[in-house]
Formats: sequence, structure tokens, C-alpha cells
Amino acid sequence: MIMKEEKVEEKKAEVMEEKKAEPKPEERKVSASKLLKGKNWYTIVSPALLGEALAADPSTLPGRKVTASLMELTGDPSRYYMTMRFKISEISGMIAKTVFDGHECTRDFTARIVQRRTQRLDTNDVVQLKDGRIRVKTVAICNRHVTESVAKALCGKLKELMRAAVADKTMDEFIMMFASGELQNSVRAEVNSIYPLRTFEFNKTEVQ
Repeated sequence: MIMKEEKVEEKKAEVMEEKKAEPKPEERKVSASKLLKGKNWYTIVSPALLGEALAADPSTLPGRKVTASLMELTGDPSRYYMTMRFKISEISGMIAKTVFDGHECTRDFTARIVQRRTQRLDTNDVVQLKDGRIRVKTVAICNRHVTESVAKALCGKLKELMRAAVADKTMDEFIMMFASGELQNSVRAEVNSIYPLRTFEFNKTEVQ
């Protein structure tokens, strides 16, 4: 019994030491204020409000990359699975302007659209726009497995249609077309003449 009481007293002593070691709320506030001292919040924009970035020196912001869900930018919940990527290009006052740097679909989306007895076809191509080049990776889902010749014809047609659709478009116009789903729908409608697709989506883009 004496041994048990001694252990209880030792435990109480340890707890008291831990409480003494913990920083007080006032100390935590002081520590946080030191970290923020001399730093300013910069609003990040283009093509829609993205958020804010904290920086002590605005010269450190250009080149920094930020991401935002397409659903947050457009308010369309059906586009939840697209993550848009932007790069800060210049600073004007407290505004950080950005340029499009690419996008990517979430893994859970691609996992959901690939189901049993379906076939996944992927394309990877660099397309030329009026004001730049962009690598486009698409994913197409067929309702069932197809022969190698049909798969090859489908992938070739997808690349051909994308190049033709964006050849006379600027980067901003291209973004609007695929972000709204307009480009996917038009490409899918054309490809369905070869073989009906269950799903067609721009899986990833990278500005070159």
C-alpha cells in the first residue's frame, strides 16, 4: 500500500512539472506576434479571388504557387474534383497577380470513374495555343473493353480534336473552355462517332 501511495505522489509531481513547462496563453500570444511582426497580407487574384499570402518582403512572392478548388472559384459543386494551380507573377501594391500554371483532378475522382468491366484510355500531348504551349493529359472511360485498334483510334482522335479546338485560343480562353466543361462535351460528342465514351475529362494540365 505504501508503494502505491509513493507512485501516486510521483505521478502528481510529474504532472505539476509538465504544467509549469507549458507556455501560458500570454506567452503563446507574444510568440505568435513575434512571428508576424513586419509581415503584411497580400491579396492573391486572377482570374478570380484566390485568397491571401503573408510575406515580410513582397519580392519573395513572385514565383510562389497557390492552389484553389475549381468549385471555390466558380461556385459549381459539380467541379469539386478539379484543383487549379496558379503562380504569382507580379505585385501591385497589396495585390499579388497570378497566371495559370495548370490543374489536376483529384485521385478519388479518377478512382471513382474507373469501374469494373470498363476500360481507361489516357492521352498525353503538348498543344499549341495562341499565346503559349500547354501539356494536356486526358482520361477517357469506355463502357467496356475495346480492341487495341479501337483504343489507338480513340486516342488519336482525342489528340486531333484537342489540337484543332485550341489552336486559335488564348490561354485564358482555353481555361474557360475546359473549366466550364464545354470543351470536354464537344470532344466527347465527336469521339462518340467512333466509340461511345462513358466519361471524358482533362485529368491534368501543365503550362510549358
